[in-house]
Amino acid sequence: MQFRYLKDLAMALIAISLIACAIRLITFNAANHKIPPQSKYTHESVSDTLRAQIMSIESSILDRKNFVFSVTHDPLRQGNIIKDRFDMQKEFENAVRNMFRPTGTYIDEETGKRLVTIEYQDRIYTAGVGDVVEGRKIMWITEQNIGIYYGGPQTIPIQPRPPIPDFSAEETKQKSIEQNY
Repeated sequence: MQFRYLKDLAMALIAISLIACAIRLITFNAANHKIPPQSKYTHESVSDTLRAQIMSIESSILDRKNFVFSVTHDPLRQGNIIKDRFDMQKEFENAVRNMFRPTGTYIDEETGKRLVTIEYQDRIYTAGVGDVVEGRKIMWITEQNIGIYYGGPQTIPIQPRPPIPDFSAEETKQKSIEQNY
């Protein structure tokens, strides 16, 4: 007998929930009928093709904002077609820095051996015959030259640090014009 009341209660709850859902659907439908089919701003709207172009531009802007450069130098300065004074000065400094350059020779007072001072990669080395400096073996040393072995025998003259050239604006313009043609 208790199951009969429980069954009636379940049926009543289902009927009440269906009536509540129907009332809710009717109110939503009435609210939708209040919205006009054409907006009052239709004269200000854009076409589908223009909207697609705007969306592609927005996605391009977002891609550029999220892009991370993986180069170590300024990506806007990658083109070497026109070199300014700054570019040529940096290029000269790097060339001097990477030059294996013997700067002078002298005789050591204690041992009596002839030694050479070498400037390479912003470091100054002192070496004698048979020493290895940055993978280059010193074979012989005179007052004006040294002999090294680096992929084959080579003779390098003693040379001072080269003077910094004048990177004036006229030379820069002339060199960039020559490179363009």
